[in-house]
Amino acid sequence: MEEQSKISFQVRESRMSLVTGILSIGFAIFIFVMWILHPKGQGGGLLLYVPLLFMAGSGIGLCIVYRNRRVIVEEMNMCYVNSLKKTKLFTLDEIGFCKLDVGGGKITMILYDLVGDKLCKLDFGMQGMGEFLQYLVDNKVKTELDGRRRNRRESFLPELIVKETAVCAEEIAKCAETFYDEAEKIFRDWEKRNKRFEVEWEIGFAEYTEEDLAKQTKRKRSWEWTSSLAEGMAELPEDYECVLEAYLKRDGAYIVDQRGEIISIQMPYLSRCRSYQIGERTRIRRVDEKTLTEEIEQYLEMLSKEMPRHKYRMESFSIRHPLQKSAGRLGVTGK
Repeated sequence: MEEQSKISFQVRESRMSLVTGILSIGFAIFIFVMWILHPKGQGGGLLLYVPLLFMAGSGIGLCIVYRNRRVIVEEMNMCYVNSLKKTKLFTLDEIGFCKLDVGGGKITMILYDLVGDKLCKLDFGMQGMGEFLQYLVDNKVKTELDGRRRNRRESFLPELIVKETAVCAEEIAKCAETFYDEAEKIFRDWEKRNKRFEVEWEIGFAEYTEEDLAKQTKRKRSWEWTSSLAEGMAELPEDYECVLEAYLKRDGAYIVDQRGEIISIQMPYLSRCRSYQIGERTRIRRVDEKTLTEEIEQYLEMLSKEMPRHKYRMESFSIRHPLQKSAGRLGVTGK
């Protein structure tokens, strides 16, 4: 077994803070220079200097925050540096729980120690926060989502991370088959409610490597994607990806919109990637099925409203990768 690569990363303030700070300082300097070059009578005084000082001060403050504020993670050890460059050292074992406050257009993370005292407060918009939350979840730090003001779109990413589960390779087939049954029922129920469209969904799991997707997603349409994985693979590759895909058809042909895009859904379900748990190298992550089924239902509801408003055409072609009712069938060929 290969050794786990060292866990080392930083959470830093977003570059937007630096850009905003520089713009504020620059704008304050610009106004002041223009006033010197083009004075109007006896204008100026407090009405000019106070706003300019406020803009310049805010800009300098944002630049200082960008330079100083961060969390440095080295294995189990963390160092939080605040805006004034004061540091606080703590370890993974000293974190009692993590609270995510979602709402008002922002997400705030607060870490508490074992007795409930606050360790630090971070904004989810900081660089590396997704990785930091994954680190906490992988190491089983209790994480609470405060939903009192929660907006689904705002909380989608942290919810995905918090609700994901780890599975072993031997469990993939059973998990995939169970989720396939749930997803298929949603698609078939939609077909029954929308018989006037005379369409049906072709659905199944497609398996790729991360390299497959990186090479193809930007320059090829989804039905053209190919997989480098062979049937009956002896073991899962370390960059394994399993995607639930669905394509809308009518009379055996695929439905395409006016832009030439096939009407389809691609939802990542399983992936094998780096683990942030101390002592574990990789992990097979399973996305929360309830979250995925809710996304499917929302998309289908939107589609049933949009289809009567637009023109579509049908094209005949072949999906260049197999769609299966199961996944991760190690050493088994066929569907």
